[in-house]
Amino acid sequence: SLAPTPVVQCLTNDLHVPAEAEFVLEGRITHRTVAEGPFVDLTETWDMVRQQPVIEIDCITHRRDAIYHALLPGQLEHKLLMGMPREPSIFAAVNEVCRCRNVSITPGGASWLHAVVQIEKKHADDGRKAAEAAFRGHGSLKHVVVVDDDIDLYDLHDVEWAIATRFQADRDLMVWENQPSSSLDPSATHVPGQKSRSAKMGLDATIPWDQADSCTRLHEFVRVPFPKADVSAYL
Repeated sequence: SLAPTPVVQCLTNDLHVPAEAEFVLEGRITHRTVAEGPFVDLTETWDMVRQQPVIEIDCITHRRDAIYHALLPGQLEHKLLMGMPREPSIFAAVNEVCRCRNVSITPGGASWLHAVVQIEKKHADDGRKAAEAAFRGHGSLKHVVVVDDDIDLYDLHDVEWAIATRFQADRDLMVWENQPSSSLDPSATHVPGQKSRSAKMGLDATIPWDQADSCTRLHEFVRVPFPKADVSAYL
């Protein structure tokens, strides 16, 4: 990865580009904008029509037998390319306020609007602080669930179990009204020329602590292990 990258000069300007690039589009970004869209976005709904800058193409070059990779909008590759890079930004923000173990941008939330944050809880308010930090790490996030490190955040059945057994809405639900949000959320408030607005929600589904630095009832919130059955003993 540290090997030198051979470059060549463009045909219509003085810029240099990778010599083995599949395609090179040479052009100029103008001061004009045009209406673009509507397109299907990663939410699998129509995105709004937007005014976007215009680029005037002067020349297109390509390598021999070049491959052009076109994305399927609204499908998995689109969601991965947009959503996955948000996981480390959420992780970094949460890790500033408590010990973050992992982050998952969930596919059911269009890989953009929902996340599950796994923490190693050290203080009674770590779950709340983690939820607040998650929204700072990803401004388009709409709903976040915070779980302990014994919960598999990639298993939504496990996440739901944590909500069912460790969460109380009057104690652990956080709602922030009229927050800057994603323009891709059709349920948000959209005003032309202004940032989209939405309510945001955090669920602290970590084990509730009855003391500042511990939980005296920890055994009540942990799954009871069942011994594995040896099927061969019954055959």
